Amino acid sequence: MEGLEAEFDRIYKELASDIFAYFNICFGANPAEDLTQEVFLRVWRQLQNGAAVESWRAWAFRCAVNLKNDFLRQKLRVRNLADRVWDNSEQTTEARSPDDLDVRTAFCALEETERELLTLKSMGFNSREIAEMTGTTDSTVRTRLQKARTHFKELIHRGDD
Repeated sequence: MEGLEAEFDRIYKELASDIFAYFNICFGANPAEDLTQEVFLRVWRQLQNGAAVESWRAWAFRCAVNLKNDFLRQKLRVRNLADRVWDNSEQTTEARSPDDLDVRTAFCALEETERELLTLKSMGFNSREIAEMTGTTDSTVRTRLQKARTHFKELIHRGDD
């Protein structure tokens, strides 16, 4: 059991902050804590079952993507952009720069899949890893990432007008 605990500690130290950041971007701090804990419960179960995992980073983020999708299906209702921006902002409007608000507003205006792809890419995953996590192909990920970047830039520039 001692070896499992050491391996779990290693995986946790390596991945916990990135997993939390992913959920925090999607949902905010409180749900992010619960969802991060659930990912690591699953990691622990995998370790106990002795399952061979080639890349714990890819495996854990695949769990995170699945949990995010489950969470959205179960807990979130569709809200308009203004509600999303308000709910996701942790600072008052006065404390933020106009550019920060424009970027945040543009990011919230993206489709869910665009936000997810841009978030995973910004966390250092390559297109092959993202494809594995999202159940698509490398080329599909690259195409969707390019479209998401273009859409994001357009939304930011609209905010400048």
